[in-house]
Amino acid sequence: MVNSFFKLNKDTTVSHMTPTCACCGPLQLAGNHSRRGFLAAGAATVAGGLMGMMPFQAQAASGNYEAMLVNCIDPRFTTLSWQYMGLLQGISRDKLTDNYSQFVIAGGPIGAVHPKFSAWHKAYWDNLDITVSLHHIKRVVGITHRDCGAAKLAFGDDKVADKHDETEAHAEALNEFRRQVQKRHPKLSVITGVMSLDGRVDLIG
Repeated sequence: MVNSFFKLNKDTTVSHMTPTCACCGPLQLAGNHSRRGFLAAGAATVAGGLMGMMPFQAQAASGNYEAMLVNCIDPRFTTLSWQYMGLLQGISRDKLTDNYSQFVIAGGPIGAVHPKFSAWHKAYWDNLDITVSLHHIKRVVGITHRDCGAAKLAFGDDKVADKHDETEAHAEALNEFRRQVQKRHPKLSVITGVMSLDGRVDLIG
């Protein structure tokens, strides 16, 4: 790759990149040599490469799927929740792809029912209605987790100070979550639990 630099003025330097191979083509920015444009093009190239490495499975927007997972936004539980769904459904993890819908909200089921987060409730229940209609799910899986910041906001620090009190507080919200799901969609089964930092789940109800 050949780089040529030229001055627009005394404060601005622009790099003009001339690709010397086909793989660099996507990074050539037509009429836009900004750093932001360069990074955007680079990200698109990387994403395209990753997609090419993954098996492509085209599925319809509607169909028959296993469940809806409702869990928290906490990044520590992203992979653990995915792994739990694989174990729950009794299938290997490599076959879990695209098998359930998901709604991620602070606190998971706590965010869907606790009065502290009442402004969020309608968004969740509307999404549940849609996934039932489009995906014909069989169950809802509601998972909260230990050391949850949203739970502390909802219940207060003293109510989640130790594992026993934390479990009691989460169970109250999870039982209410299950009650509301079954009231709105009586045919759905509901699984609720509290996930530990190591991925273990204490089932509630």
